[in-house]
Amino acid sequence: MLEYAELEAFFLNDLDKAIALLDDMIQYPNVDKRIQAEGKLDLADFYLMKGEVWEATLLYSQVDKDFKESVLGHEARFRNARLSYFAGDFQWAQAQFEVLKASTSKLIANDALDLSVFIMDNLGLDTTEQAMQWYADAELLVFQNRFGEAFAKMDTLLAAFPEHKLQDDVWYLKAAVYQKKREWEQAAAMLQRILEEYPDDIRADNALYELAELYENQLSDIEKAKALYERLFIEYSGSTFAVEARKRYRRLRGDDV
Repeated sequence: MLEYAELEAFFLNDLDKAIALLDDMIQYPNVDKRIQAEGKLDLADFYLMKGEVWEATLLYSQVDKDFKESVLGHEARFRNARLSYFAGDFQWAQAQFEVLKASTSKLIANDALDLSVFIMDNLGLDTTEQAMQWYADAELLVFQNRFGEAFAKMDTLLAAFPEHKLQDDVWYLKAAVYQKKREWEQAAAMLQRILEEYPDDIRADNALYELAELYENQLSDIEKAKALYERLFIEYSGSTFAVEARKRYRRLRGDDV
């Protein structure tokens, strides 16, 4: 039922059916507690996708309380902090991400680190925090698969704050949307723009790695992918992607890795 609900929500775009399935599943007697918690996390995401924030944060908090010291609890805390970030409570969210950097889950720790650094890097750059809020609004719209509205919000941000430090983040988010839509050429163009205009900003190594993956897996240009992986581990040797980029470069070159 958990997988069926995910299918309905993410591939068949029927959130109401997905919510009904998980509402039933988490009420079953004797259901495994971890499966129930995973159901609550998905259910909270689906409520958030519908804009029902209170229902989402209530479910995240329940899982956090029931699995406080486990990976499931950390995941619930991360999603609750991300919800606060969407809502504009940047300082509280950043404090939670700081704690979650020590999570035993590498994926959660990395995501928490990325958001913590992102908030610190951009918080307070303008007195109203308007640009930051618009960017968070756009991220929420992307999460809700409302791509047209997300693009409109990002374009408003770019027009109102043409010199803001969030420019590269906007291109990065647009690239993510294009990848969701399987529009690979447009995604590559956004990532290439980051490398050309913002090679020293915090998104640069992420953009370089994702662009290399696009050329390797979707755009079928192995030589271009090799060149990008090589650039990553040479020019961004301190990046968390450097080791993996070197492995992929050697594999594409034909080395016996």
